[in-house]
Amino acid sequence: MTIHPDRTTAASAPLFPGRDDALGRRSLPQETVSRVLDSDRRREVLRCVLAADGPIAVRTLVGRLADAEHDATLETTIHQLRQRIHVSLCRTHLPLLADHDIVSYDRVRSLVGPAANLAAFDAELEIESLERPITARLE
Repeated sequence: MTIHPDRTTAASAPLFPGRDDALGRRSLPQETVSRVLDSDRRREVLRCVLAADGPIAVRTLVGRLADAEHDATLETTIHQLRQRIHVSLCRTHLPLLADHDIVSYDRVRSLVGPAANLAAFDAELEIESLERPITARLE
């Protein structure tokens, strides 16, 4: 039996260029990871989705973010803050995360769940939480 080197390399090549494995996960460029982690709201969304057992309602995410961001000394009411957070999540943050297959975002049912590339952020968020001072974690 003759082994042809060109056949063995072709067989081991991925079926889809740019995809990491048979599940179709794409490796995320470092600039994408940095862009995702650049926003406090996106980081908190990722933490919530990673900690949840299943899909999370968008209103639950809005409530958690509003609680973390609310400053009683400002004139902004908690209702106004929740509205702003809801708009920014639905128009900016969740579509960006869904486009990169980090979370699945069901607009009709207003649910957010894990997607194929979410696991790439698990270690990043753990390292970051260790590096943040205790006062910053309480915000």
